[in-house]
Amino acid sequence: MARAIAMPSKDQVPEGPHRDFLIIVFQMYRQAGRPSLKQIVNAAERMDLQGTASMETIRRTLRGKIIPERWETAYAVYAPLCQLAEINPEAEYYMAVGDDWDDRYEPPKSTHKEQFRRVWSAAFDTEELPPPLLDTPVTIVPPSNSSVRLGGFGGSDFSDEPPF
Repeated sequence: MARAIAMPSKDQVPEGPHRDFLIIVFQMYRQAGRPSLKQIVNAAERMDLQGTASMETIRRTLRGKIIPERWETAYAVYAPLCQLAEINPEAEYYMAVGDDWDDRYEPPKSTHKEQFRRVWSAAFDTEELPPPLLDTPVTIVPPSNSSVRLGGFGGSDFSDEPPF
């Protein structure tokens, strides 16, 4: 029997957008009863999704090793978990409201899918680029000072100014 995956510790995935993404995924994984990777893939295959996610992609996502690069792949990890948890991704997601909340206004509304997309986007966009391979220095080539004349009207240089 396949072993369930535990939520990575804060040492493994520190507080921040990546952890926020992982929390949303794990909420659904737990609600679904911690299904095996094969169950998740089988559920995804029965769905009409635009993207796919392999068992390895799902495993690495749940372990906090990766954030899928494409929305379709990220959703192919999340949507089957929703189905296995018997939660409609289009259903309203109840967000916790901070201490400063007063009941004069309605709390913000979002669906599970919208909330997932928001945390996925924040996590993916804030990931830093890896360092250069083998400490290879990056060479920046300064712009050339030579001007290039292009053949236009009367052989003049092109400019950003409109022709009128």
